Amino acid sequence: MKTKLNISTVVLALFGIISGQTATAQAPNPHPAQEALKGLQPFIGNWAGENEAIGGFEGLAKGKMVTGTERVRWILNKTAVQFTWDDKFKDDGKPFAFGTGIITLDPVSKKLISHSFGYDGKVYWTGKGVVELKDKVLHFDMEENTINKTNTKYQSTRRKPDRKTTIIHHKNLVQNGKKIGNLKETKMTRVPFKKTTFDIDRARSHIDEQNKKYMGFYNNGDASGVADLHVDEAIVMPPHIDLVKGKEAIKEVISDEISAGATDLVFTTLDMYGNEDYVTEVGRFSLNIKDNGKIVMNDSGKYIVLWKQVSKNNWLMKADIWNSDLPIKQ
Repeated sequence: MKTKLNISTVVLALFGIISGQTATAQAPNPHPAQEALKGLQPFIGNWAGENEAIGGFEGLAKGKMVTGTERVRWILNKTAVQFTWDDKFKDDGKPFAFGTGIITLDPVSKKLISHSFGYDGKVYWTGKGVVELKDKVLHFDMEENTINKTNTKYQSTRRKPDRKTTIIHHKNLVQNGKKIGNLKETKMTRVPFKKTTFDIDRARSHIDEQNKKYMGFYNNGDASGVADLHVDEAIVMPPHIDLVKGKEAIKEVISDEISAGATDLVFTTLDMYGNEDYVTEVGRFSLNIKDNGKIVMNDSGKYIVLWKQVSKNNWLMKADIWNSDLPIKQ
């Protein structure tokens, strides 16, 4: 469900529980975030490593050898740092773990925060936490939840004994209240950026067309059309409600939103990156809530979508997470 709105927000807004004032998207001042993130420059680059599978997290095997790659890069005019990783078993090349995460500055707390999502084996998860750079070491205080409602809290560090090496260590894991402890360190080595034949501009043009279809279906009240832009096993994570899995469930939620008056949906892509299998899109959205044809509320917010290329130049949504800019009345 690419719409960055959930039915509970619509209903609350229509009954005045959420502030009815129009939320105007403000262009972020990049300077505070740039200043807060500048210490992450040594971690920027392309990394690769071969390590023993760490286990610990739901879906992750343990003991077999894993080869992994990671790209760490600046995005959005250096107001955020994005991590993308892709780990495979060495013996058969099957996926071990892959995902993406973003570190940026929270404008309220003035702390660095992290939001991430991905797959550990076949298990989908999302994570969030606080990040701090101390003595040239990145410290993460994280919490993750899987599609199976497994909750894992842990700390993680990234340190650089030299320019060409990054050591990652997950520690103090507590899973559903049970102490797991520390996992083995993993070592990554800086590698040159490999040019690829993958054409991100071509992929973006096809994804842009999918976004246009989505907006057209949504604004014309076609929930089935919206649902068909997702893979069968798609997962979407609206704010304030449980995650939604599968095209039929997505169709129901979209239908409820449209019935509640949501329309005039517009997507604005801010960034897009990935490979021939998966592309991550970062963007913003806006829409209106109407009652008997009259606009009663405006909404805007931000989103991250994971697109999957299911066949040549055919991209469908596999995962979607978003939140609104609207404040909630206390």
